[in-house]
Amino acid sequence: MCGRSTVEIPPGDEKKAFASVGGGFAHRLQGTLRKVFWFGLATTVVWGIAHVHGQPIPVPEIHSTGVPSSTPSPSPSPPMSDSESLRERWALLAQKFRDMEANPDHATGFLVSKELRICQCTRPDAWAILRALDGGRQAEGGTGEELRCGFCILQKYVQWQERVSQQCALMLLLSPFELERLEKSDDAHGLPKHCFVRAREKHKAEARAKAEKEGPPPRLWNVLEKRKEAYRYIRMVAGEACTVSIEGTGLQLSSKEWLEVPPSITQLKLKSACQATIEVFRGEKAEFEQLEHLFPGESRFLWWERN
Repeated sequence: MCGRSTVEIPPGDEKKAFASVGGGFAHRLQGTLRKVFWFGLATTVVWGIAHVHGQPIPVPEIHSTGVPSSTPSPSPSPPMSDSESLRERWALLAQKFRDMEANPDHATGFLVSKELRICQCTRPDAWAILRALDGGRQAEGGTGEELRCGFCILQKYVQWQERVSQQCALMLLLSPFELERLEKSDDAHGLPKHCFVRAREKHKAEARAKAEKEGPPPRLWNVLEKRKEAYRYIRMVAGEACTVSIEGTGLQLSSKEWLEVPPSITQLKLKSACQATIEVFRGEKAEFEQLEHLFPGESRFLWWERN
């Protein structure tokens, strides 16, 4: 039978056996602690020497093979001095401010924008501060609040550019009513005027195209000398005080007038204030092609086929 072998301990020798086992374990533990102590002491001494001499300790690099490399990592570049760092910052601000002023929308857009109001400071004269630093003079206000103000303005300028680019493109999709509401809102602060001009020109072009497609509106004539072919002419037969409203046009037809309707319009809605008879003529024909009787307060549609 397979099993774990056992060792029989004679009676009276249990204490000796346990003492032998405990002694072996204590001996191994003592050796391990001694190794840990000497390793820690050696590491502390090495780091202390390196810190005193100001030299970085090489850190082994682990490659894909899992074997450390003894090649030390390159030491970082020396830090920039305070004077060099300050001059580089003001040189950057001076160049960025020059680029900002070259933008044609800078004066009428960014300077009145809601983004610039967040900085709540006056833009420093970066070129004057830079000239003072180059001349070895102490630039008044060249550090601290003015430096933070300059970078705040630079950051808000970038945000303003992004907003203007998006909103100017979206303004072309707005209706005239929506465009008017935008112009009166806080978002309008900073939007260039040419964005509104371009949107309104688009609305005018659409209105012209619609008018050309639909043709001219109806017109009233007191004296009709000649009628045009393909046009409809409406005449009302009623008392002199009676009028008929042409809804949607703002016109009112009296018994002494002719209403000229272009070919693009195929229906009209009339509302009479009294009892009247409506005659519809086509072109130069002497006989009317349509006759309608209206009662006081009645609304009625007139329609006909397109020529």
